[in-house]
Amino acid sequence: MLIALAGWSLHRRFQQPQSPMQLTEFPRVAREQFGITAVELNSPFFPTVQADYVRQLRQAAIDAGVTIVGIAVDGQGDLAQTDTSERNAAVENHRRWLEAAAVLGCGYVRANSGGRDCRDEAAAIEACTQSFARLARFGSELGVKVAMENHGGLSRRPEVMTRIIRDVDSPMCGSLPDFGNWPEDVDRYAALEMIAPFAVGVHAKSYAFSADGEETTIDYRRCIQILQNANYDGPFAIEYEGQGPESEGIIATKKLLEKYAY
Repeated sequence: MLIALAGWSLHRRFQQPQSPMQLTEFPRVAREQFGITAVELNSPFFPTVQADYVRQLRQAAIDAGVTIVGIAVDGQGDLAQTDTSERNAAVENHRRWLEAAAVLGCGYVRANSGGRDCRDEAAAIEACTQSFARLARFGSELGVKVAMENHGGLSRRPEVMTRIIRDVDSPMCGSLPDFGNWPEDVDRYAALEMIAPFAVGVHAKSYAFSADGEETTIDYRRCIQILQNANYDGPFAIEYEGQGPESEGIIATKKLLEKYAY
């Protein structure tokens, strides 16, 4: 099992008003503070995606001996937008991140499904499918996969996620299962089983832990077993979103992954 650290686990450090952590510091922090040698980046923490900065970030990772596994992209437009010009703009925005990911040596870019406020779900699903198909084609030229996470909008339902991924029908388009994120009326384990066969990355979400180190809301053993049964062999990126100290939550999640590692 390759354990990675998702940048969102340290979002408080990145977003603090005074002296926020710079993204170029993140690979070193992951290795020195947590003993983790792989990271997932988040688009909101990039000051720019200009080529010089992306190369600087890549060198920072190399210097720290850390691999960048992927980028989680937010705020770049609605890929399920039925307005063609707006959807095209969103696709082009995401294309920039695929290009940056290629320079960074990433395996995937996570793009959101969009469609949070759609009035015509069928049309939104078709639009989303077209967007992910285009991104998969761009990704095939760059050697970077595009992944849909269960992250709201159309992706709140696993059957919609799998439908879109199947319809795109490309080895460069897959899922990024998150252990959390499902609505309360969705069985998280049944949903995970549906999207796990398409996984190119995983968010090992965590919130709180019991005295014996288990996550209090998520059955980690079961989640990991589902991914194992689906023959997933990619990274598990720790995404701690609890109220406690970030460093403690990250370490607790790492221990839990190591406990059930395969």
